[in-house]
Amino acid sequence: MNESNLDNRTKQTLIKIHDEVFVKINQYYIDVFLCGGARKSEEFLRDRIRDKLKVYKNLRIMYPEDLFVEQINKNKDYDLLSLERFLANNCEVICIICESPGSFVELGAFVNNSETFDKVVAVVEEKKKKERSFIMLGPIKMISKKNRKNVIYYKKNKIEELNEKLIKNFRQSRPSSQEKPINTIIGSYYFIKLLLFFYKSLTYKEVTLFIKFLFNEKNYPVSEFNTTFNSALKLLFKDKTITKTMSNNQSMYMLTPKGYKEVNKIIINLNTQNKTFLIDQIRFGIIKEKYYI
Repeated sequence: MNESNLDNRTKQTLIKIHDEVFVKINQYYIDVFLCGGARKSEEFLRDRIRDKLKVYKNLRIMYPEDLFVEQINKNKDYDLLSLERFLANNCEVICIICESPGSFVELGAFVNNSETFDKVVAVVEEKKKKERSFIMLGPIKMISKKNRKNVIYYKKNKIEELNEKLIKNFRQSRPSSQEKPINTIIGSYYFIKLLLFFYKSLTYKEVTLFIKFLFNEKNYPVSEFNTTFNSALKLLFKDKTITKTMSNNQSMYMLTPKGYKEVNKIIINLNTQNKTFLIDQIRFGIIKEKYYI
């Protein structure tokens, strides 16, 4: 089954959910990809920083490898650095804790890419500030020339101070509200929740079919659909807003109680008139899809 097999009622319902609900959501998160030393190592700061920053409700802190590890495992030629443009399109900030050889490589790659350069925030230990190393004279110097606020120095015994600097940087230099279209991870994240709110439950095949239809309808390229969609699913499961069950040998997705609570809040704050009528109209359209020819 493909998009051409969708009946007109279903297409109209999906377009209505997208145009009259999804695009009017106030997506107020600042999305930050946090790069740095490998997790579970006490000498690295990344986990400690994420634990501190995640208490701020308008920040979404993500590890790139959490979302893309499946693609990397399936394709050995596929690595995080191959995802530079994709990362740039899916976040406001790429924050790199310069604390390991891998993070130095990431820093160099992101700084040398025009699509990611402006989003890079480099975090460097204070004692390295006057070093005449390649990192300091190369990528760090380039960032400082463009925007010195995007290089943040820290002392290991003052992590709270570092967190305050990061929060200030993220909030001052990025918008507090920004539209996330459906062809982004966060856009798909929200749209999948809306689909499950209205349809109650959907198979994996149905969810992918519905969103692919909208990619084509809105002229978004489908070349990155799998990466976007699978990353959004991982984030939804990580946030415990959706659940999966098996029915007739198919994966069925539904909202968790937490997920329903979040979508209800979205609907209450929806920036549109006659919200109740709109929601009832969409639900009636879905009933007609299921029970009427």
